[in-house]
Amino acid sequence: MAKKIIMDRATERLFKILSVGYITIVAFETMAVTTAMPTIAKDLDGQNLYALAMGVVLATQLMTTAIAGPWSDTKGPHSCLYTGVFLITIALTLCTLAPNMHIFVIGRAIEGLGAGLTLVPLYTMVGNTVEPERQPSFFTAFAAAWVLPSLFGPVLAGFIVEHFSWRLVFAIAPILTVIVLPIFIRGMQSVPDIEREHAKLRLGRTAAPSCLAGIGIATLQVVSGTESGAFTWTVFVTIAIATATTFVFVTPLLPGGTFLARRGLPSTVLTRMFINGAFVSIEMFLPLQLQEVHGWSPTEAGLILSVGSITWAVGSWISGRVRDHEKRAQLPFLGTAIGFVGLLAVVIGCLESVSGLVVIAGWFVTGLGIGAAYPALTVHALAISSLENQGRASSSLQIADTMGGALGAAIIGIVYSLISPPISTGLFVGFAIMAACVALSIFTARRVQPREGSNAATRFENADSDPQTEAPRVPFLDRHANERRAARFRDRLRRREPRR
Repeated sequence: MAKKIIMDRATERLFKILSVGYITIVAFETMAVTTAMPTIAKDLDGQNLYALAMGVVLATQLMTTAIAGPWSDTKGPHSCLYTGVFLITIALTLCTLAPNMHIFVIGRAIEGLGAGLTLVPLYTMVGNTVEPERQPSFFTAFAAAWVLPSLFGPVLAGFIVEHFSWRLVFAIAPILTVIVLPIFIRGMQSVPDIEREHAKLRLGRTAAPSCLAGIGIATLQVVSGTESGAFTWTVFVTIAIATATTFVFVTPLLPGGTFLARRGLPSTVLTRMFINGAFVSIEMFLPLQLQEVHGWSPTEAGLILSVGSITWAVGSWISGRVRDHEKRAQLPFLGTAIGFVGLLAVVIGCLESVSGLVVIAGWFVTGLGIGAAYPALTVHALAISSLENQGRASSSLQIADTMGGALGAAIIGIVYSLISPPISTGLFVGFAIMAACVALSIFTARRVQPREGSNAATRFENADSDPQTEAPRVPFLDRHANERRAARFRDRLRRREPRR
């Protein structure tokens, strides 16, 4: 049985600073690429590869995200993290120097491979070495790392593209990474590294399914760029096969019963898939909605990205302030319900007769709700997972995030291409489908609590009482027991080894 090794406060602060700093660098590039991509496609004469260049990152990220969990559990998260940072640096350098769109797409694909190997080990480090009561502040900080890039990234990228070159947008991140890399590696080496022998068998079983699922996602991304008149039966058959392939091969990478909304971790992962998929995919099309449907300028339309980022950060901050684990477990339901109300306004805002300000207001509410639910689901997933499965749980969450965003973007893209013109109709139907997914997440969010009497339920109940050791498996200490009696038993068992 693995033991939890808690970082001292100084190391913990250093780890948080380094993690947030690196996420901020990556976040700037992620937010800036949307602004720069139209110019890139024209400059490299690759307009037909625009959709693929935008979506291939999510497809390849899905491949390595599934591997990152068992890798972190087996060899420790450090080697996984360093590999991801190396791949992202190489990928962005390749994009910076790309002579044509095909090389640029290859760089974007490698970037996705690296992205899948970076966030999972950071989550695993938090789960392995940070006390549960302080974990929410980490995930809140991770979410807040996107705020400044979301506020200033698109504007700064537009300025760079207009007055200098789009290549500089991609060059900034690798240059900064190379400069701070020695400090980053030295600081990360101070974080404890835990090896889990029994996880070795999982790596071979995850590589092939994750690659095949990624291929399915990539196929859907390519099809989403099909013009309306080119949708033949062959295209529809391709969509069906790619969708089936994705779900068949991604299922083994997720907790058993995920797509059946089984209680506990499966429903937690499914809820993340719904809410992140809807938020990420709709956000990609919001500037288009405001410009083409409501006649806003690009600068005005870009403000909606800032609005969503600010309210997401506020929601994450609220989530991080909730210390009681039972109250925190209710945040996914409340957050998804609030997010759904906001999305209804965004969907209605697709109509030309409705003011674009309704879209802004709706996205304001959506960001607040989803921002509160998102980190709460992360904390909850780690709380109900054993130490040996922290990497597996983190990987499952990231797979759900990636798959949700990739599928959502593909669905809206396919619907938009199939139904438009008019643009408003295509966006209305696509956004409505995503709103329906968030409506389903309200139901799944009520099932994130593990089944009563299970080991996961025991770990959840003891999440705040004994942060440094695995929760003892004592069946009769359930949530309905007398609190004083339960506390006495937990105190007695606190220093004992968990029962097998």
